[in-house]
Amino acid sequence: MLPHKQSSADGETEDDEPSFSTISRQNTSSTLPSLTGTARLRKLTKNVIKSRIDSSTISEKEVIPEVPLDKRYEPTYRMEPGPNRRFSPARSKVLIKAVLSTLLENYEYGFNSSPTPAEMAMKLPDLIIKQVKTLDLERYKLVCLVSMGSIGDSSVSICSRCLWDTNLDTSVTYTHTDKNYYCTVTLYGLYYE
Repeated sequence: MLPHKQSSADGETEDDEPSFSTISRQNTSSTLPSLTGTARLRKLTKNVIKSRIDSSTISEKEVIPEVPLDKRYEPTYRMEPGPNRRFSPARSKVLIKAVLSTLLENYEYGFNSSPTPAEMAMKLPDLIIKQVKTLDLERYKLVCLVSMGSIGDSSVSICSRCLWDTNLDTSVTYTHTDKNYYCTVTLYGLYYE
C-alpha cells in the first residue's frame, strides 16, 4: 500500500499518516545501534585512554585498576538474620580484647611515641572490624569508635545515642587501661536488610 500525497495551499506535498507496516519496520530498525553512534563512542574511548596513558611503558591495567565490587545480596524478604548469624557482643568483646592486648601491650603513650595516639586511634577501628568480620555475621554493618587519653586528674565522659531496632541492633564497649593511658572501644552491630 503506497502512502497518498496531498498538496497543501503553498504547493508542497505532505505524506499521510504512515501505515502500520511502515511503523513496525521503523521501530525494529531503531533498536539497532547506529554506525555513527558506535564510531563516536570508539573515538571518545580512544581519546580518554590516550589522555590517561602518558607513555607506552604503562599498561592500561595500571592506569585503570579493577575495582572490586561490594558484596551485594539479592532480596530474601527476611526481616531478621539467619540462625547463628546474629551479632554476638560476647564473642566480639573477646576479639576486641585480643586486638587491644596484642597492639597495646608494649605501647608507650605520648606525643613522641610511634605511632602517635591519634594514629593508633585511627588504625585500631580497621583492625577490630577485620577481626569481627571473621565471625561471618550476616547483613550487619559494623561501626567502631576508638578514643585514647591519658590517665590523670581530669575525667572524661563519652556518650553516644543511636536510633535502632532493639531486637537486632546492639553494641559492645571495652576499655583497655594501662598505668598512664586508657583506650575505649565501642563497636556497633547494625542489621542491614
